[in-house]
Amino acid sequence: MKRYILLVMLLLFMAALMAETGLFDLSYGQDMADAHTALLAKGFEETKRGAHFVVYDNDQIPGLMDLEIRDIFEDGTVSSWTARYYLPYAPGLVGKMLADLKAIHQMEPEQIYSNMIWTWEFGYPYELDMRLSVDQLWLVIDYTNLDEQGY
Repeated sequence: MKRYILLVMLLLFMAALMAETGLFDLSYGQDMADAHTALLAKGFEETKRGAHFVVYDNDQIPGLMDLEIRDIFEDGTVSSWTARYYLPYAPGLVGKMLADLKAIHQMEPEQIYSNMIWTWEFGYPYELDMRLSVDQLWLVIDYTNLDEQGY
């Protein structure tokens, strides 16, 4: 009975991690078709499709150059996603995104590197990195799945 309870608790914990909802209301493990439909409803347009990814843009979001969602494991679900912003088109975006991400995830970043990289860890293998380019022209927000990278 104890094993059963522990197994149920572990499965619930894993489900909670998989349901981590982030930027643009995307979630790890979300059905790719559902994510596509939701993004189109929010004004995104598909601009490119590959075997393991779909790229979108949305002219209504200041500075957003593209949003890429990935299905690296080929199981029909979102494994990771990345938003890229061009900062000259969106002054003040770094501070706004930092505040927004803190609010979305209800936690402070766990690591900050020279005010250029902020990291939130959601439990292995999921994490969020917000990176500012050295020239401070680009902001990249990357919801990663470390299993994609073979860690």
